[in-house]
Order: sequence, then structure tokens, then C-alpha cells
Amino acid sequence: MSRVAAARKAARESGEDSRVIGGTPAEEGAWPFQVALLISDYLDENPATQLDAQFCGGSLISPEWVLTAAHCLFEYGQVVDPRGVTVLVGATHLAGGERIQAAEIIPHENYDAAGFDNDLGLIRLSKPASQAAIKLTPSDVPTGNAMVTGWGKMANGGFPENLMQADVELVANEACNSGIKSIYARDFESVLRNFSQRMRVSEEGIQSAKQYIVQSMSDPLTGNMICAGVSSGARDACNGDSGGPLFMTGDGGQVQVGIVSWGEGPLDSNIACGHENAYGVYTRVANYRDWIGSKTGVK
Repeated sequence: MSRVAAARKAARESGEDSRVIGGTPAEEGAWPFQVALLISDYLDENPATQLDAQFCGGSLISPEWVLTAAHCLFEYGQVVDPRGVTVLVGATHLAGGERIQAAEIIPHENYDAAGFDNDLGLIRLSKPASQAAIKLTPSDVPTGNAMVTGWGKMANGGFPENLMQADVELVANEACNSGIKSIYARDFESVLRNFSQRMRVSEEGIQSAKQYIVQSMSDPLTGNMICAGVSSGARDACNGDSGGPLFMTGDGGQVQVGIVSWGEGPLDSNIACGHENAYGVYTRVANYRDWIGSKTGVK
């Protein structure tokens, strides 16, 4: 939570500015269900303090409830105090919108911080928001075009002040598993090669060890996750987008199918998103309709 906010502040003070990964600025009021999660202690009466306080995103699923990622609701292994989180509603630019204090924070009871399984949580607002909520998908959606929105990290490591949006495609989990495993395999080979001369390991030995490790890797994604992006990595969610919505648009408007959860990049990269064949990983909302309903009454 504080790590992302600190990175935002450092990037803004350095003057870094670039595009979000494959994204474009959202029009004012285009996505009223999008919220920003702010660190309360970073705020004063000046709206400009909101620029450095944002650490995650979320979505209004009713006037009093925000859906977000569970990993946004922990700090140093502990669930954050609701008083430490302020929800910014109705904002496109981070210096706008209305602040609403969090009243209750509910991460999923089975959230796995190591593997990001069950990565979702809820925030009850201290007063109702007036913005329109987004509908939850009534069933699983395996493929199709979708959109992800947020104020997350841009291609050069900077952070935007305006809400960004990016068109992505839902793809089979096998695509994510394959791409991420390939990254792990290259990283493992690189580590071996760095020490091969010192340890007198032959090229044949490096390749043999790499092959053995690759064969023993389990799939990084569980059935509670959705894979989305583009194969080139040109459009992706990133740090700071976490907790925000992955949604599809139909005749009835927007329907949320995922929650920004995690991504992966090689060891020699300073950014864990936007890499070829790696895609982004999202919490599969369809698997949690009953859980969300049991906590909020939202159907």
C-alpha cells in the first residue's frame, strides 16, 4: 500500500511522464464505478495531496460497497485499519472527486498472499456514493474483448494523474501459464549461466538443469484467475492498477469479469507488466458471486 504511494510521489517529483502501458486517457466521467484507494494519512484539505496518496483501484458494486483486490488491503501482513483508507469516488483526474472514509474492510478469508489465489476483498463505505455502480458478471466469460482501467504505473515507470484505459483480450489460462513459465525458465538459465564458470558447469549441464526445472514447474494460475492482455505485451495493467475492474461492455452496459491482481516480468526488468506473452492476471469474479453476495447483499 505505502510502497505504491511512495513510488507515485517519487515519479511525480522526478517529472517522469509517459503513456500507461498501451493505454489512453479516459474521458471525464466515462467510468463512474471506478474508484481510487488513498492512504488517509497522506491527505490534507488540499486535493493535490490525492496525487501522492493513491495506491490501488476498486469498483463500486453498490452505493456502499467497493470491490477490490485482497492484496490492497494488507500492510506488513496485517489487514489495514479502515481509518487508514479513504476511497476517492467520481474522479477521472486524481485531484478531483469526492473522498469517502472506509468503514469496514473485508479481505477474502482464504486469500493466499504467496500465490494470489482468492485475491479479492470488499470495502464498506461510511456513506453511500452517488455514482453508478457496475454489474457483476452473471456467469464465467472465457474469451472476448475487455477493458481495464486505473492510475497504475506507465511504460517508463511514471504514474498518470488522469485515469487511463486499455483494451485487452481475454485468453485461456494456458496462455498465461505458458508465458510466465517461459519467463521463469529464462531467468533460471540466466542465473545458472552467471555462476556456471565459477562452478564449472558445462553448457550441457545448464540446459539439462533448465529442462528439469521447467518440467517440474506447476501452473502459476489457479482456476480462480483470468488471463487477459495482448500477446505483444503492448497493453497491460500494472502496479497501482491493482484492485481495479476488468470489464466488458454489452447492450446492458458494463459488466465486471475480473479484478486486477498480478503480473510477471523477467528478473532484468524494472517492471512486472507489459512483457511479451506474459499477459496480466485477474481474479475471476464469476467464482465469487456467492461470496460477494453473502457479505454485501449485492447479486
